[in-house]
Amino acid sequence: MCDTFAVGEAATQTGSWIFAKNSDREPDEAQVVVSCPGKEYSRHQELRCTYINIPQAPETRGVVLCKPFWIWGAEMGINEKGVVMGNEALFTRSKPEKSPGLIGMDLVRLGLERADTARDAADVVTSLLMRYGQGGPCGYRDKKFAYMNSFLIMDRTEIVVMETMGRDYAIKCYQDFAAISNGTTIGRDWKKSSLPWGTDFQAFSDPLMTWFSGSRARRAYVMERISPSGNTFGVGDAFEILRGHRGGLPFKGLNHDVCMHAAEPFIRRSHTTGSLVVELDSSSGFRIFVTAGSSPCLTTFKPILPGNMPAGIDQGGFRYNEDSYWWRHEAFRIQAQMRLSQVQEPLLKEIREFEDGYCLTMPFSGWESRDSTLQSMSREAFFRSSALEASWLQALKGMAQDRRPLHNVFWKMTARRNGICLE
Repeated sequence: MCDTFAVGEAATQTGSWIFAKNSDREPDEAQVVVSCPGKEYSRHQELRCTYINIPQAPETRGVVLCKPFWIWGAEMGINEKGVVMGNEALFTRSKPEKSPGLIGMDLVRLGLERADTARDAADVVTSLLMRYGQGGPCGYRDKKFAYMNSFLIMDRTEIVVMETMGRDYAIKCYQDFAAISNGTTIGRDWKKSSLPWGTDFQAFSDPLMTWFSGSRARRAYVMERISPSGNTFGVGDAFEILRGHRGGLPFKGLNHDVCMHAAEPFIRRSHTTGSLVVELDSSSGFRIFVTAGSSPCLTTFKPILPGNMPAGIDQGGFRYNEDSYWWRHEAFRIQAQMRLSQVQEPLLKEIREFEDGYCLTMPFSGWESRDSTLQSMSREAFFRSSALEASWLQALKGMAQDRRPLHNVFWKMTARRNGICLE
């Protein structure tokens, strides 16, 4: 379960384009942030995706990717040309093919590596989709979990939404704003499709799985907050939307929270394991912010530069690893989540103050920027964020856990399985 949205230049404070996504996955699946330079390849080289080999492109673009550590593809990312892209699980009456193919996360990375514009990325996906189809497990521990995909792609001129069903697709373009979740949004009003003219793409939705995903409530929450009310939207607003909880603490009911918290192994199984916000100016500047950890309501967004990535955010693995930024944050986050009623508001106050200094003041920079001031700002942001969590971890030792027995047992078992010591 995920949520992705984008806001165009007419609605933003600076005439920029803003993309944001939460990646909701299994709760102990480490998500890494990697920067991969563009490359040229000789003819007839093959590329190993998550499950199949395909021909490599003659050249690829430099990319920053947020991805599950074990998958070749990515949940979300950006390339050096200013194309930003993320995918969503989409539940339709058409099921994934039984033979291995490309999964949605592979298609995200392939679109970013091979495209110069949002429409180019959509064309890359459609051609690969029709040739190789969608197939293969998408879950980390749950190898029965597979799905169709929708994509939101943004550049400096437009927002493209693409929804798929098997090898078929529908595409719609936006100039103002758009949001996708785990349900279809395109009906008969598509701009381009593999289906006959006038086909209602929403008619192919799986209503039970879509309802269970809670996507309608989450998308409505996002749409209400990104709908234009003057040119006031900024990256701080994107951060707050990704932290959204629908009333009180996010542990009860169906999956209606944009900031998703796993609470037990049956209904509340998904957890926000990583978050990305990207802002593009009107020329060639970037501002890229990641949590590099789970639960954006319990950690800061931090600026990164593609050419100078902070240590440890590209490290994951199957169990706790001291070298992994994601796992170090997770050791704090589990402790905080079991005391959320006491921690949430005072911690969020400090997080917002942190972001006022390290995110909202971060200037736009070029993809290859080697500006020493910006590099220091990014490194210090990660250091200060870790120090903030270390300070809170000491304070948590004196706090009683909230009285939520099933929830707390679930997280204690998760911590034990992954080698995290809870004091």
